[in-house]
Amino acid sequence: MKIIVLGLDGASPMLIEEWIDQLPTLRTIKARGALGRTMPPTPAQTPVAWTTFMTGKNPGKHGIFSFATRERGSYERGIIVPAMVKSKTLWEILGGSGKEVAIINVPMSDADDGVKGLVVPGFLSQSEGIPHPSGMRGKIKRRFGVDRIRGDLDLETLNRAQEDPDGFFEKANAITEEMAEASLYLLRDGKWDFFMPVFMGLDRIQHFFWKYIDRDHPRYEESEVSARIRDFYVKFDKIVGEFMRAADEDTMVMVASDHGFCPIHTEVMVNNYLEGGGFLTVRDGRIAVEESRAISYGYGDIWLNVKGREPRGTIMPGEEYEGVRDGVIAKLQEIDIDGKSPLKSVKRREEVWWGEHLNEAPDLTAIFNPGYQAARWPEIMAKKERGSYVNENPRWSGGHDGTHDPVDVKGMIGLLGPGIGAGRDIDVHLWDVAPTILRLMGVAIPADMDGKPFL
Repeated sequence: MKIIVLGLDGASPMLIEEWIDQLPTLRTIKARGALGRTMPPTPAQTPVAWTTFMTGKNPGKHGIFSFATRERGSYERGIIVPAMVKSKTLWEILGGSGKEVAIINVPMSDADDGVKGLVVPGFLSQSEGIPHPSGMRGKIKRRFGVDRIRGDLDLETLNRAQEDPDGFFEKANAITEEMAEASLYLLRDGKWDFFMPVFMGLDRIQHFFWKYIDRDHPRYEESEVSARIRDFYVKFDKIVGEFMRAADEDTMVMVASDHGFCPIHTEVMVNNYLEGGGFLTVRDGRIAVEESRAISYGYGDIWLNVKGREPRGTIMPGEEYEGVRDGVIAKLQEIDIDGKSPLKSVKRREEVWWGEHLNEAPDLTAIFNPGYQAARWPEIMAKKERGSYVNENPRWSGGHDGTHDPVDVKGMIGLLGPGIGAGRDIDVHLWDVAPTILRLMGVAIPADMDGKPFL
């Protein structure tokens, strides 16, 4: 069997269910195939989730726990890159079995992924958008007059999204249409066994404008932006239809997102609460990282200053380490904001992940209720006599990575093709997708994958 996977970063099953009558292609998939939800990993961040998709493993095995990582033997943080993925990917496995593969704009993919076929690296690759091998570059240049395929919005457009929504949506639409046109051209041009482009537009749109489409958002506001977001889902529905028409009868078409969304209205300054509990030290208004016993670097991840692991560690491994973790958990669970708890729980790393790279994970992860998220950077507010340490005007009104419970930000999945069966409702883990694809394509599933085939 051949497979086409259309990745829609951030596509929300909640909105698809609400607008299904206006989405004829997805309605057909629901009636004649399978349509449902996927459970992302913790945290449900784009690089973590797509790496889970492409490896069939939890972060403890593939080694990607966040957008940034604490460099070993240091207090410094570095942005992750695809080379840090510590596991074979779906396309490496397929290529090793002689399958012709094309992957376009998949976050955390790179030119040296060992793919037999085409790679257009995606988000977080330094080669983002540049087709490989070089022969493909020339083909794209001749056909479209460009050196790279734009797969994402530029930083300036993202920074101006709220003050210039017209320009933002114009560019988001243009990039989506360019990606669709280029991907369809490449699909028809080759004889691919596995073909996968990822579209980033929905994720970017929903981060900024979620309050215009989620009636449960406390700042819900219906406006022309609401219609624009719905129109974007309609656009993707048409794109999916174009790919289905381009597929032959022996090809399965899958539509999948890496996560969904939930409302965001309050950002919690976790480091202020760590300071209040005596775990974090502030000097001259700045966090003194080397003197602190615990620090949050953003997204809810919390790192302890462990002797023998950090350069100036103060916490002895073993009983003292566990005691500090218990103390941090107790302190954070006390947080009260206007009579409500922003936190669902605080998890020890071994309660969330497993595998050979567990020791590279944060020591603790704060899991937030919908509506709240951790400050995205290691920030600290001026000390107050009383009151909450929060930002009630966050940049984004929608989120998924703050850290949120995967149950609250499920992604979507739809399948139509040979042997799928009609009208199936599915609810699976994101790590189940890779082994399912391997089984459908007749390729052996590695024993160390966490996922299990659901077809």
